[in-house]
Amino acid sequence: MARVQQKTGFIKILFTGIAIAILVFIVIPLMFLAFISDSHALVEQAAPVDTNSAIKAKRAAKRLYKDLMAGNSDQRSTMTFTEDEINGIVALGTRGVTSLKGRVNVTPLAILGAFTLNIPDNPFGQYINLTTTIVPSSKGLVVDNVSVGSIDISGNLALSLVEIVLNKVIAGDTFGTKLTNAIDSIEVDNSKLIFAYHSIPGFRNAIDSTKERIKDVRDDLALLGDPKLVRVYYERICKFHSKIDGFGQASVGYYLDTAFSFAEKRSYMGKGPVEENRAALMALAIFLGSANFDSVVGALDEKTLATCQPRNSQMVLANRNDLRLHFIFSAALKIISDSGISFVIGEYKELLDSQQGGSGFSFADLAADRAGIRFAELALDENGALRLQQMASELRQEKTFFPSIAELPEGISQQVFDKRGGIESDYYKQYLTTINQRIDGLALYQDI
Repeated sequence: MARVQQKTGFIKILFTGIAIAILVFIVIPLMFLAFISDSHALVEQAAPVDTNSAIKAKRAAKRLYKDLMAGNSDQRSTMTFTEDEINGIVALGTRGVTSLKGRVNVTPLAILGAFTLNIPDNPFGQYINLTTTIVPSSKGLVVDNVSVGSIDISGNLALSLVEIVLNKVIAGDTFGTKLTNAIDSIEVDNSKLIFAYHSIPGFRNAIDSTKERIKDVRDDLALLGDPKLVRVYYERICKFHSKIDGFGQASVGYYLDTAFSFAEKRSYMGKGPVEENRAALMALAIFLGSANFDSVVGALDEKTLATCQPRNSQMVLANRNDLRLHFIFSAALKIISDSGISFVIGEYKELLDSQQGGSGFSFADLAADRAGIRFAELALDENGALRLQQMASELRQEKTFFPSIAELPEGISQQVFDKRGGIESDYYKQYLTTINQRIDGLALYQDI
């Protein structure tokens, strides 16, 4: 009888556990999705991205960082944005995430923000709409309301949640609260938003501490691959470089051959080709691009970096240093993010170059960006990883992996570029199509 009772009790516990699991992992998420999803998109089209948006975003970010770093809470600063400038910055920031669109409407009574995220097909709706209402105030940041789908959140609660997240992410007690409290006023005058704020004592120390915390997480999770493996590839590249250093310019293709030929040998020994390619690309990014990439990998020490210091002017792509950097930076950013975000960074740089005093908008640079992303996509593809390794020796010929830049316009000024319609124009899209077709026709991407 006791055994029967024990068995009955075990069955009850088992079914109770299953019921709880179903509730927590299936029923509650489905109920939440039903509340936040919609059948219609609140924002169907983002604002166009133009040169002014890129310039304004860069200047605002640099100034905001500098002002917050000042360290004196008595120092007050203001910035002014038009509605078009705000929407341009929003469009620029979300351009790499094609499923996300946002718009901001500035009025004397409220600043209304709306964002729409396109989600995978489900029974409840294709979109998640988020809205927020900020009330102009001379007494700091006042959030009236936030809504996600049919869920309404009071402004005070939403602001508290933001502060909690920032307090957890940014090192330092209640630093997220200090950051939101640094906003002195948000006012509207003739459809222009005037944003006033003060600096935060200890801001630099908090940022430095947060960077160290991020490094600890990076080292624990090894999100970009095994740092020891990246070091192996870096030392291999350095060894090759020492043999040719001093003989004049060398194509990036020789370095790609060195790294991926080594990856092929290791893959034949039973190593994972994708993991090997990822390590090879990150090592190449540090060597051919910038030692700053090691900050997200943590593979090298100062002695190793000091021992192998390449002369960047000697490593070229299409006989140019700038194209080398565009190619390898975009390939590395593909690993760190996704290809859309990698490319929007390239677009952003070109928009900035088109302003007065810059080098001008360059479709050749964008071709290098696209080529770098496509190269990384192949390297990290389960079906393409081995193919890239097997074609390593052919990478010495740049035409294997890099498109012709012939007749691609460069040095286009802001005035001329904007006059032709910017990156939303048929003019831009025509050359982008040409670039993509040239990349598609490269030997490396045939028969895939």
